Amino acid sequence: MSLESIIKHILDKADADREKIIRHADEEAHKIIQAAKQEVEELYNASIEKERTLYEKEKQKLIISARLESRKDLLKAKQESIDSVFEKLKSNIDKGVIKKELVRQNRVEETTEDIDFYIDKIRLDYETEIAKILFE
Repeated sequence: MSLESIIKHILDKADADREKIIRHADEEAHKIIQAAKQEVEELYNASIEKERTLYEKEKQKLIISARLESRKDLLKAKQESIDSVFEKLKSNIDKGVIKKELVRQNRVEETTEDIDFYIDKIRLDYETEIAKILFE
């Protein structure tokens, strides 16, 4: 074998080895890229799911808060209506209608009674009934 044929053989072998190494590197790069894409996809999906969960929780908080505020407003309106009924009752009762007798040692006096005292006293008994009438 001549020197030229030996050099040609070495160069051909080197070219073949180089092609083999390049193909192997390309295959490894492709595997690494596929693995990276899959990992990115999984991280993306996990992130989306986490955000979706946070969104749902926040949405539920807002709904619950709105419902609570709505109930508070409704109860406040009902209480204002009940207060209005008792205020109208108080204003419609003549100031001199409710009287009491004060018995003293030597005499009996008739005085007018404070209406607020009696309204407050009957309010507890009738508030529920008034609410039923107004809101059913």
